[in-house]
Amino acid sequence: MEVTGILNAGGSQSEIKQPDPKQQITRDDFLKLLISQLQNQDPLKPLDNQEFASQLATFNSLEQLIGVNERLEALQSKLFQSNQFSATALIGKLITTAGNQIGLGQGEGSAIRYQLSNDAARVAVSIYNAQGGLVRTLDLGNQKSGDQSIQWDGKDSAGKELPGGIYRFEINASDALGKTVAAAGRVQGVVSGVSLDGSEPILEIGSLKVPLSAITTIR
Repeated sequence: MEVTGILNAGGSQSEIKQPDPKQQITRDDFLKLLISQLQNQDPLKPLDNQEFASQLATFNSLEQLIGVNERLEALQSKLFQSNQFSATALIGKLITTAGNQIGLGQGEGSAIRYQLSNDAARVAVSIYNAQGGLVRTLDLGNQKSGDQSIQWDGKDSAGKELPGGIYRFEINASDALGKTVAAAGRVQGVVSGVSLDGSEPILEIGSLKVPLSAITTIR
């Protein structure tokens, strides 16, 4: 079974801008203003009945809107919690996400996955360490469009074995006319754990950590 185009159904709370409580008027504030108006009105010019009725209608509308807002906030909270815990069902599943990171084990190689938008006459993969230093460039020649995967042996350009850790890669591809071919990195692996500490579930794939919203396929 394959599921594509996974969306963060509940949405992360960081994406929802909460209004400043200091800038909101509550039902109590409105009622106090109304009472103050009645207490301080000019006895010779009492408040017009129609205007007073209009203000009461406004207060009633405000009361209803506050109730709707409270129910929406409760629904948002439940959706967020549901989304958080549903991510745990991905543990043990093989997923693919957008990304350009590689988790390298000590003394091990690592697969580099990416996708080409068109056929390329020349493809080069540049690999960088955690400090941003270039450690290896792999010239791969021509490749067809679509999903591609190569195996990196975990060594630098001098043939020295690199320490385990997180590395980053970039794809530089061009066609026969020298025009750039768009390429997008992919991360694939089995989910070993899920972190629910933040505003969005973070999936653990070995030493890599990717957000739930980055998933493109599940198998």
